[in-house]
Amino acid sequence: MLRKRIFLNTAVNSGGKFLSFAFQIFIITYLIKTLGKDAYGMVVLALALVANTNLLEAGFGLSVTKYVAEYKAKGDMERLLRIVNTNLVVSTVLGLILCVILLVINEFFLERIFTVPADLLSGMRNLIRVLIPLSILEFWSVSLIRVAEGFQRYTLARGMELIKWFLRAAFVPVSVSMGYGILGVGVAYFAAGLISLGIVYIKVILLDPELRLALSLSDRESFSKLFSFSIWIFFSKIFAFLSYRIDTILIGIFLPPANLTYYNVAFKVYEFFTYGITLISSTLVPMASELEAAGDRRRLSMLFERATRYTVLCISPFIVIAMAQMPGIMHLWMGTGFELSVLLARLFLAALIPIMLITSGAAMMVGMNRVKELVKYNAAATAVNFALSVYLVSRIGAPGVVIGTVTGFFVILVSYVFVMIGIFGIPFAAYIRGIVIKPLAALAVMVALVFFLPGITGVLTGFAVYSAFTVFIVVDRDDLKGLIMSVKSLFFQH
Repeated sequence: MLRKRIFLNTAVNSGGKFLSFAFQIFIITYLIKTLGKDAYGMVVLALALVANTNLLEAGFGLSVTKYVAEYKAKGDMERLLRIVNTNLVVSTVLGLILCVILLVINEFFLERIFTVPADLLSGMRNLIRVLIPLSILEFWSVSLIRVAEGFQRYTLARGMELIKWFLRAAFVPVSVSMGYGILGVGVAYFAAGLISLGIVYIKVILLDPELRLALSLSDRESFSKLFSFSIWIFFSKIFAFLSYRIDTILIGIFLPPANLTYYNVAFKVYEFFTYGITLISSTLVPMASELEAAGDRRRLSMLFERATRYTVLCISPFIVIAMAQMPGIMHLWMGTGFELSVLLARLFLAALIPIMLITSGAAMMVGMNRVKELVKYNAAATAVNFALSVYLVSRIGAPGVVIGTVTGFFVILVSYVFVMIGIFGIPFAAYIRGIVIKPLAALAVMVALVFFLPGITGVLTGFAVYSAFTVFIVVDRDDLKGLIMSVKSLFFQH
């Protein structure tokens, strides 16, 4: 039953995220070719600045997913409602405070901090003015989607994400073609956000007779519970911000705007693969919460070991192919003049090695309310990342911030692994043998074929050999049978 739930939830996540990403690629390609590299770089910077207001939601939002799943399992609807409403109240207040801070920066300090061309300054300010209220709409939308995830309604959660990006992809060309420039991007995003919020409110709240929003349902006890759980996730997200968003900020401060475009294009390649890595992990938070509440240590250990192993098995061959074929991929996507994006993309792909090994365990620890044990390692890795990025960005340009990010992730990998094998009760030798050596043995064969055989021949041969090696040697027989049964039930149940 556990395998089936993971497979079905992962299948829903994968389809929704893939289509959402396709819309994002369309928007990026259209804006770069329509507005130019400098103007699009300003859009990247504005979105990075405004997205910081969602840091707070990331902590409280995950706590909502955890407690909704927990109280649903216990049948405690009253506490579930109090959690949902308290989260919306607190998140709204704190989100407004962050937006005011951003507004002050935009109106008085924007050109003093960032390298903004004079001809784009006015448009940049107007864009941020439109994006600030959008961040509040996004705050509410994501909070409601977290509730849906707590109920494990992943079809709804991914469907809403897909609708949002579809609307953005539909509105952006219209508003930009009407002559609004980079301001048109903000208008399109705001319109898509408003419509998405209305839809998610109807689907999550209005159509569920057990759920309702009311200020009177918020209380101090629920706030204390959310705060005690989310504070460590919030710190973790702050460190994640310094690992990711600060790259964009540093480039905006030290380098010309076109570098933001090169960086963002490469980051989308990286983001595409992180989608794949998080397909399984995003379904693990409520499951781990349920298993922890039931005290089922055996199944928690099994879930960690197998989720990590199959994440590595599924993602690593595509990383190898992407690294080998990146010049051709970038030329096909963006054309000429994006050699820097090729280098940055390859550096980003190197960062996926540690991410594959820790993402599933980290998601499970969120569901188990044990994030506190990881935060200090995030802090250490972030300090290394930030110091290295600041030092290198003015010396070697945009590659410097990505080198800082990759280094920080390898620091996290070492510390996380030893924490997780202790928590989940897996001997280090068993972890290395089952999660690292077996997948890497299969991958080594593929690397040799992909890099030494020419072009598409190496790719296809390497992938075929890797797939056969994985299915017949690495994958457990029980898991393979469970996967086959899940596929059959998905397509032939009705």
